[in-house]
Amino acid sequence: MHLEPVTIVSDGRRLYGVLERPGAAERGGVVLVHGWDGCRVGPHRILVETARHLRDLGFVTLRFDLSGRGESEGEPFKTDLDMMISDASAALDVLKGRLSSSVPVAMLGMCSGGNVALAASSLRDDVRAVVAWSTYPFQEQRTAAQDVKRTGHFAGVYVGKALRPETWKKLLKGRVNLHMVRRVLFGHYAAGEGTQSDLQRSRRDVLGAIRGYKGRMMFLFGGKDPEAVDAERMFRAFCSRHGLSAEFESIQGANHNFQSLPWQSQAVEVTGRWLAEALAR
Repeated sequence: MHLEPVTIVSDGRRLYGVLERPGAAERGGVVLVHGWDGCRVGPHRILVETARHLRDLGFVTLRFDLSGRGESEGEPFKTDLDMMISDASAALDVLKGRLSSSVPVAMLGMCSGGNVALAASSLRDDVRAVVAWSTYPFQEQRTAAQDVKRTGHFAGVYVGKALRPETWKKLLKGRVNLHMVRRVLFGHYAAGEGTQSDLQRSRRDVLGAIRGYKGRMMFLFGGKDPEAVDAERMFRAFCSRHGLSAEFESIQGANHNFQSLPWQSQAVEVTGRWLAEALAR
């Protein structure tokens, strides 16, 4: 096994990541993309565990912090979807530079990282496969009903947290990010330049590019993710309408982040098997 810190330059911004190589022959390369407010570790270290599992299967992996996230340069509240797409494309270039030309590459994205992975892959012709975990429709596809459902779900989550004594202790010590809570609950309703919905909307014709994607896609959702049913329905319809190669998997009982060891293990193993088959040379 070989672990290497890497620096990625994206539109002048320095991004930081970790590249892992297997000890044996390399069967493929995979760039891992975290969610909107996350970092290269992922929730409950799921991207770390995924990279290790893929490494054991013979894949070279690169997981990195998007602009304004983790250790990477950039302004957190000014980073938009197009910047993230550029980041992912730059990461792909770094990964490919460390592989022989015959080794196929793929992308894996979680939550909005799935949107980034889909968009970045569709704007190139060298990405054979994309895995999208818990990925919701692009802003152009979203409906008002989905926004209401998202607010209701997270309101329930925060009410549950408010009933815990440790939450009030954190609040009194100033360790609760109330700005982030407001963004999660209501940020998707705001309109206009610089709002969350604006930052998550590409200035490119992303959906048009995805319609022309020639590789394979796999969408994986948690069975108890409140928006999974609508998201899967919309992506299924989109892929069917445009003749795209897409497969859909669900983990029974899992939440949005696959936040238990059995759910995490299942997500990682399903993904590993699918990528091994999709990137077989």
